[in-house]
Amino acid sequence: MILPGMAKDDVVLVKADGKRIEGLKAVVSMRRIVTFHTEVEIEPKDMMIKQCADGEQEAYLVLDPMFNHAGDGIPENYQITVRKVAVPE
Repeated sequence: MILPGMAKDDVVLVKADGKRIEGLKAVVSMRRIVTFHTEVEIEPKDMMIKQCADGEQEAYLVLDPMFNHAGDGIPENYQITVRKVAVPE
C-alpha cells in the first residue's frame, strides 16, 4: 500500500500531444508509477519523466493508467503500468 506521503519523486507528465504538466509527485518504480494527482487525466501513450537527484532524467511510457477511487483511508490515485524508454530529446 502506497500513501500520499510516500510520493517523493518529482515527475513531469508529457501528454501525447506534447503538452507538459510539471510539479507532480509520485512513487516511481521500474514497471509502475503511483500518483495522487488525479486532477489531470493520464492516458495510454502519455509519458512520465522522473527528475533524478543527480540531474539525470528517466522516461516511462504509460501503458495502463488505472484510476482508483478513494477507499479505506487512501485518497483517489492512479496506479500506472509503465515501460522505461529513452528520454526524448
